Amino acid sequence: MQKIRVTSLHFAFALAASPAFADCADLAAEEAKVAAAKNCGEAYKIYEACLWGSTADVQRGGTVQEICEKGFLSTLSAARKKRYDREIARCEKEYRNEDGTMYRSMEAVCAAGTARDFWKKFGEKR
Repeated sequence: MQKIRVTSLHFAFALAASPAFADCADLAAEEAKVAAAKNCGEAYKIYEACLWGSTADVQRGGTVQEICEKGFLSTLSAARKKRYDREIARCEKEYRNEDGTMYRSMEAVCAAGTARDFWKKFGEKR
């Protein structure tokens, strides 16, 4: 499986490429949109379109991760579950010594992306 590596440059491009960033000012509405998504792919797409680069991304990222995990976690073998846990831990470790809300956002984006990638590979057929 290809590893996700979120760098500051990648993150900046993702944020700048968000076409509807001006429509993302209502965090509660964005959280509701993510939570109402019909599947992991849709939830991630909504999330990615409204990244703030701050801790505002953390809660929505957690929601995406939960939605994605519902679609694949129960199907994983013990070895694959262990690999998933390692990938999520890698997201948490990568920026743990960095200060600032941007790094908490990058952790959340990494974890949500990892969950989405596992859902794509091992998830329920959509």
